[in-house]
Amino acid sequence: MTAPRAAEIAYVPALICAGVSVVCIRLGFLGFFFLLPLGFAAYRYGGGTPRFCAFLAVLGNIVISVMMRLFYGAGPGELAWDALYVSVMVTGFTWIAAPPESGPRIFRLSGASRFALASLLGALSLAPMMLAGGAEGGFQTFLRAQAEMIASLYTASSGADEVQRSLAEQYITPERIAAYINAAALRGGSAVSCFILFGVSRQLALWFSGLVRRDRSRKGLVSFHVPPALIWVLSSALLGVLAGMKFKVSPLEIAAWNILALSGMLYLVQGGGILLFFLGRLSALWLRLALSLAFIMALMSPGLNAVLAGLLILLGIAENWAPFRAPKSNGPSSTPGM
Repeated sequence: MTAPRAAEIAYVPALICAGVSVVCIRLGFLGFFFLLPLGFAAYRYGGGTPRFCAFLAVLGNIVISVMMRLFYGAGPGELAWDALYVSVMVTGFTWIAAPPESGPRIFRLSGASRFALASLLGALSLAPMMLAGGAEGGFQTFLRAQAEMIASLYTASSGADEVQRSLAEQYITPERIAAYINAAALRGGSAVSCFILFGVSRQLALWFSGLVRRDRSRKGLVSFHVPPALIWVLSSALLGVLAGMKFKVSPLEIAAWNILALSGMLYLVQGGGILLFFLGRLSALWLRLALSLAFIMALMSPGLNAVLAGLLILLGIAENWAPFRAPKSNGPSSTPGM
């Protein structure tokens, strides 16, 4: 099957994928998968289809937002920020899945760089909603509801101990929890959430498109590599966090936390790729299945998953000095004396 030219557009699939994406955006329980149809259009059809699909998805979401404003009286600010967030996420994901083959150098960055920049832009598009503390509806309403639920669960878990219950009601308040969530989101939490959304959507889109095309040539996570210079970015971000906390410079601290979190996520993905590479080299099928099951169970275990994530980050960093995925050479060196 020959690769499509950049000008080729599959109009009907692009329209269908864009429609499914817009529907997912408006259905809360499917909202996490709104980028999946766009990825499917990119990996299944290629050419100009993913960009046309992204344009239709952004346009469709804006039209529905305007209709909600007219018929349901939703706040204009809330709809504007929602449209901005969706537009940035759709555009960023399309850039990740289908980067242009020509044009300015800034648009033809490596996959790791596209992931990081798109995640930062997605976090920036969420920032106005997080900073609008007095806004009604939208993100702040959701945040308050989550904070109240966490506070009530923590208070209920205190049991019959009156002292512990009183302390929980005094210090574990919805306002404190909401403030902590906002602080964590501004310091890398939003960027990491966008990164995870991009990564999961990409992997699922690769899987579904591979099933339809019966093409398993795309290696996905196994072939993911970060630039070697990222280690210096990680080190500089760590110094920036320490300097921002020491000298009380909040903008420096927030920016450094975001860069540090994204650098850690990139190394986490690289560590996961190394792990999958080693699993794929095992000859015994039962052993691969057993280790894969153990890995999935560890990911779902609170506490253990944090340890596993830390180990994968260290494994990804270690590949700067130990080429774990370098192909083995069984024959003699092509250069005498080497």
